[in-house]
Amino acid sequence: MTSGRIFQPDTDADQRVQACLSSAERRSFVVVAGAGSGKTTSLVKALATVVRQHGAVLRRRRQRVACVTYTEIAAREIWADVGGDPLVHVSTIHSYAWMLTRSFQGDIRIWVERRIHEKLVELRAAAAAFGPRVLERTREKNRRDIERYEREHERIGAVSHYIYSVGSNYAKGQLGHDDVIKIATEFISERPLFRTLLAQQFPFVLVDESQDTTDGIVQALKAVDEQMHGSFCLGFFGDPMQRIYATGIGDIVPNERWLTIAKPENFRCSTEVLNVANAIRRSGDDLVQTRGRMQQIDGVLQPVGGTARIFVLPTTHNRGEQIRQVREWVAAANSDTAWLQTDDNAVKVLVIVHRMAAIRLGFEQFYNALNDKAPNAFKNGFLDATAWPVRPLVQFALPLSDAIRNDREFEAMMLLRDQCEQLQKDYLNGRDVRVVLQNVREASHRLEVMMRPEEGRTIRDVLIFLRDSELLTLDQRLLAYLEQQLPPVEEDVEQDEGDAEKEANAMDRFLACPAAQLWGYQRYIRDESPFSTQQGIKGTEFERVLVVLDDEEGTHTQFSYDKYFGIKDLSDRDLKNIEEGMDSVVDRTRRLFYVCCTRSLRDLVVILFHKDPDLAEARVRSATIFSDNAILNRNSIM
Repeated sequence: MTSGRIFQPDTDADQRVQACLSSAERRSFVVVAGAGSGKTTSLVKALATVVRQHGAVLRRRRQRVACVTYTEIAAREIWADVGGDPLVHVSTIHSYAWMLTRSFQGDIRIWVERRIHEKLVELRAAAAAFGPRVLERTREKNRRDIERYEREHERIGAVSHYIYSVGSNYAKGQLGHDDVIKIATEFISERPLFRTLLAQQFPFVLVDESQDTTDGIVQALKAVDEQMHGSFCLGFFGDPMQRIYATGIGDIVPNERWLTIAKPENFRCSTEVLNVANAIRRSGDDLVQTRGRMQQIDGVLQPVGGTARIFVLPTTHNRGEQIRQVREWVAAANSDTAWLQTDDNAVKVLVIVHRMAAIRLGFEQFYNALNDKAPNAFKNGFLDATAWPVRPLVQFALPLSDAIRNDREFEAMMLLRDQCEQLQKDYLNGRDVRVVLQNVREASHRLEVMMRPEEGRTIRDVLIFLRDSELLTLDQRLLAYLEQQLPPVEEDVEQDEGDAEKEANAMDRFLACPAAQLWGYQRYIRDESPFSTQQGIKGTEFERVLVVLDDEEGTHTQFSYDKYFGIKDLSDRDLKNIEEGMDSVVDRTRRLFYVCCTRSLRDLVVILFHKDPDLAEARVRSATIFSDNAILNRNSIM
């Protein structure tokens, strides 16, 4: 291993982790590492320790250390840090789950049969419970879903084996992301032999971003540790305060024998920003971060100075104009003209109200489809491009079109090899490979043309082409909307839209969107514009950060800055969640605000818009997150 991270000085947390990994009787552990603490550095150092201390034994026994993380980007980063060492297996949790379970084809077949039966039971129960106000389109979709699962049940007997795919199609032997996680969780949790085999293959398992790992996977891995303790070491690296996805477990409760290791250092933020971060964190847990960003002056390390301010402004004035005035004020106050730049990443603007970015980047219709009156699953999945309607476009159609357009043939071929239906082993059996490759090439180039703005194609057009050309296996839920021409929404019918109606209406709008709007959306989620989602920037850092808080324009009920600051009263449900120790809107918003503020290396500006700015300012002051002289109002920028 040659990564620069390995040669960084060890912190106390690093030394304690290494002791757990080096001892004769291995001890599992949980590392709680706040923002900017160098969590990935500690993880890479831990991997290096395993290779250094146990490499010879691992090679002799044909074993490896597993490093499991949350995203492909993180996996590639860690893989580069370990220098591609063959003793280290780095992958996403989904890929790791499939690698563990893919050999158990007979058991997977039984699981699929049971899964189809469960879906049919759910759908039939839903149909039986339909009341008189349920729309005809909802009834029709339910009927067709039942028919589809019944057809799948008839066909699965002909499936020779199952593969991991972008979406699930049981009749074709394809399992989606959710299926793979469910199967692995069940197999590990319920089968002692499976736990033994896992530990024998991977006596060390290190989990990155543990707060975002599902509770099922965490409990399954803990069951392995419980059964194999002493010969198995399980390590979690994460930060409960940075959990922003609803599916994540958050805090990892250690078993009795485990060691909990805090890593309080912050190497990222200026002193002023770090003070704000600690003030946000103090009502969330007891970790107080120390140190802050340092610079060497005349051979002496000194703290980096910066600024952290919040502006409380009225919603009754033009928001865009007020943001411009704030930037001008900060540019003058900090003697930093970079605050005036709007066309690059000199200032990173973090918004939960995505409409601002959508309008500017040209994907407003796409945004409206998945946000306005859409199910929460669509709204949340829009933020990180994980919503099931979006996945095939973001993970395949866009990157493939981009690679072909820019003559990156190797990248295009890698995408096709991993995901294209025609290039899978079963499909190629008995076919002329040269003919198949030519068909795939021609279809890929037709897709690139379809994605051009001047072609005027819709998302429906693109998805139908992906289906018919067999470039990609689509999720069954998408196929249901492409194959079913559901009745239109009835007019003049009073209705209380449930999730089923919301989903159907959102899908109508989504499929009608211009496909070219996806390019602006891609710029947004890839961080290639001055705007970013507050949920999508964990792990990144910027010199200057501007965070816009605006509940009035937001539609995400799981977050509320007004409730977080005490400007708006909590609902009965909020109070019940807090009383019962469940995750509340205040908890979620606190974590999101912490993630946003800790992206700043030097200067932080927060703008809170509210219809009653005097009340909002009073509540912000009483929260004591920002110092009094750093809380400003409209009079300050006039």
